[in-house]
Amino acid sequence: MALSALAQAPAGDIARARELSASGVAPNSAVARAENDAADLMDEIVLRRTLYGLITVESISEEETKQMLEAAERRVERRKARMAQVRHMVDEGLLARVALRNLEEEIREHETTLDLARSRAALLDGIAAMARLEIETAQIEETQPEMLPVSEKFVGAGRFSRDHLRKVVLAFEKEFGAPLPVSANGDTAFHRAMGFDHSGRVDVAVTPDQPEGVWLRRFLEAENIPYHAFRSFVPGAATGAHIHIGPPSLRRRVAD
Repeated sequence: MALSALAQAPAGDIARARELSASGVAPNSAVARAENDAADLMDEIVLRRTLYGLITVESISEEETKQMLEAAERRVERRKARMAQVRHMVDEGLLARVALRNLEEEIREHETTLDLARSRAALLDGIAAMARLEIETAQIEETQPEMLPVSEKFVGAGRFSRDHLRKVVLAFEKEFGAPLPVSANGDTAFHRAMGFDHSGRVDVAVTPDQPEGVWLRRFLEAENIPYHAFRSFVPGAATGAHIHIGPPSLRRRVAD
């Protein structure tokens, strides 16, 4: 059914419920149910438009992303509220326990949708951040001469393992009394969207020239662990300043 037709249906259902309630044919709760169902349907329309691809990643706005998340959250909360009502009715012997199982399945399905919405929102945030950094970097390059290379690479032994990561984490915590600020551990949706396989790699949210970044680079070199340090946005490689630990990420193969 077209979204325009779906959007028109709830108003008629609410009007009919109000008429039946006013005439005494239906209880007042029927109006509340109709209004709740109408709100749920409107949220479904929002998700069809934003989450399920009628709006592309490139064209969706921050406001539409916010609407997508809120719609997915509301659909979960409505079913949890309904679950509380149904559980009370089951306990009172007014409904069979199978009604709870059906609602539990609904909640799981809508929580999966919420997870998808959150994952897409995170991807969109990353894309927006990359665009902002690209603009900011271009502005800085126009006003300030470049003093240091944008990125530096250390090949080391060409290997990076969980044992290496554990050693780095413990040494950093001992040195600075704070956890290693990992921004990406392994593959992420954002890296996949950029066409990279980030498996077995770690990104650390420090700039190469701040004290933590200088210490980290020296430690990695002493341990012969490969890294790639970025001082700013690099088109197609980095969204901003950070230190990538491990070999360079692999380019994903594009299916024919």
